[in-house]
Amino acid sequence: MDNRSLVREIITLNVTHRYRVSKAASSLGLYFGQPAIIEYISYNNGCTQKELAEYLHVSPASVATTLKRMEKAGFIARVEDRGDSRKKRLMVTEKGVNAFRDFRKVCDETDKQVFLGFTDEEKEMLMGFLKRLNMNIADNEMTKEDFKKILAGGDR
Repeated sequence: MDNRSLVREIITLNVTHRYRVSKAASSLGLYFGQPAIIEYISYNNGCTQKELAEYLHVSPASVATTLKRMEKAGFIARVEDRGDSRKKRLMVTEKGVNAFRDFRKVCDETDKQVFLGFTDEEKEMLMGFLKRLNMNIADNEMTKEDFKKILAGGDR
């Protein structure tokens, strides 16, 4: 078997998985990337836009439009900071909690379907193979921060 066919299958799996997850988000009124924002705010209740932007490795201005859209849709709320009226704290609304719960359920079901018919041993073997593939292609100059930027959507 040639390497190109194997790499194509890995990429196809990634694209198909991403499509299903994006479709689930869309059906709940969420845009790409918004579930991750809800999740972060949920675990960091009352965080600031600046803290969220640092986590996402983007500028605060970059997340401003997304947060505005999410607030308008009722997924999050901005609450004035008690100590500094210029600061707004981010909170997930009940609608946001419910949407994220439903989104997470679809993701978990998709992940379960991906591994349908696989034993735990086969999944362990696959994990080992994937780690080796990642090690083979890893650039020694790529930092964890670079990796996180790529996962977040590229260099910004």
